[in-house]
Amino acid sequence: MEYLKNLYKQHPLRTIVLCGLFFRIIAVIFSKGFGMHDDHFLVVEAGQSFADGSDYNKWLPWHNNYTPSGHSWFYVGIHFILFKILNLIGLDDPQGKMYVIRLIHALYSLLVITIGYKITRKLSSEKDALNVAWLLSLLWLIPSASVRNLVEWVCVPTLLLSSYYLIKSEEGESKNKYTLLAGLFAGLSMAIRFQSIFFLFGIFLYLLIRKEIKAGFILFASLFATFFLTQSVDLFFYHRAFAELTEYITYNFKNSTTYFNSPFYTYVLTMLGFLIPPVSIFMIAGYVKASKRLLILFIPSLTFFLFHSYFPNKQERFILPFIPYLIIVGTVGWAMIREGKAPSKFINGGWKFFWVLNILGLFVLSTTYSKRSMVEAMYYLYKQPDFDNFVMEVSHRDNAIWPPQFYTGKWNNAYCISGEYPLSKFEDFIKDNQDSMPKYVLFFQEDDLWNRIARFKHTTHFDLNYVYTAQPSSFDALLHWLNPHNKNEPIFIFTTGKLQQATK
Repeated sequence: MEYLKNLYKQHPLRTIVLCGLFFRIIAVIFSKGFGMHDDHFLVVEAGQSFADGSDYNKWLPWHNNYTPSGHSWFYVGIHFILFKILNLIGLDDPQGKMYVIRLIHALYSLLVITIGYKITRKLSSEKDALNVAWLLSLLWLIPSASVRNLVEWVCVPTLLLSSYYLIKSEEGESKNKYTLLAGLFAGLSMAIRFQSIFFLFGIFLYLLIRKEIKAGFILFASLFATFFLTQSVDLFFYHRAFAELTEYITYNFKNSTTYFNSPFYTYVLTMLGFLIPPVSIFMIAGYVKASKRLLILFIPSLTFFLFHSYFPNKQERFILPFIPYLIIVGTVGWAMIREGKAPSKFINGGWKFFWVLNILGLFVLSTTYSKRSMVEAMYYLYKQPDFDNFVMEVSHRDNAIWPPQFYTGKWNNAYCISGEYPLSKFEDFIKDNQDSMPKYVLFFQEDDLWNRIARFKHTTHFDLNYVYTAQPSSFDALLHWLNPHNKNEPIFIFTTGKLQQATK
């Protein structure tokens, strides 16, 4: 402890970064699986299937009648290259590949700490900058989010770099150079996540208020050139620029209320929860207080926040890019509010409560294996030498949440028995495909399990031999108990035996 104290006195930022790295490495090792559909199926599943010469999501134009899918190829393309390299060096194990992917993301995310510190140091004091660095290093959700394939968090380092260079451009020296760099990183952030554009609207609004017309043109030219280059594959695929962006905008406006339709104040409550009261209240009060002083950060972040608050479809991950800006501006503003005042028992107690609860959440989330049963079920199949394909049995539900085939190492059109595709249709399938009957059947969830097994055997005339149960993690089970819509359930794996004689 004495060594750590001395290290912090001599190298405070380095110490904070090392603490952040420690928890990110824990997340790399233990926070396996994926958090939600998009951070796996729209990135990992797509990238690996491309690297294997397949097209899991049918995004490639010759597989979808040359219709854009509405997804940027940039971030997925990076994963295609990474997986291609891993394939070439002989790393075939899916879990091994994901350790590498999580580690790369963990190291990349350290930029959030260092750039957040540098931005705050330029705009305020060393004390405020270190407080910001601690929060960006150890806020309970950040290490886990940092190792996920969440475009909402992956775009954050480039957004912060854009803000940092915009701040440097106002220092007088090399103004055009830093404005150019600000545009470059703004373009990259938009390439990673299209919705970053609302930060960029805020930047242009800030420059307009400041009457920085030349800087606005330079920023736009740099941003446009960078974004155009990252989206140039659209010209090859669809023979027109920004085809995916156009489809993305069209789809989201057509489906603005398809998934969620939450009230406008949803994200205010989200911020109150993410930053843990009463500290979250301190941060929001500080964010308002420092708005004029830190207009360069306030306007872009507020523009982003207001759009997402207005748009009906609200999911917690959508607002993640706002968190570092709330922390930076909020910390500076809170210091302004408290300037010259002695800390009260309530404020000291509030910070102690925050750190106790935060560290508890940090350990829990950084070691949580999310969607464990689905991942482990697929990984079990990967390790079986006779695995070729599988059947999903979810006849107790109308349809299934598709498991991550990335972990099987193969890209099959597995058959799914559900309310939409009942067992009778599968019976017709096996009559025509008896020689290609999948060797594995996966029964999802315990509901009516033995009756479902009996029906399957009676209808198909196949024996079933139990081999493995993929259990959800404790955290997954808790989420399922709190909200049954979270389909975190055990998966029971059986092998199919020889065809029995059908009884007349």
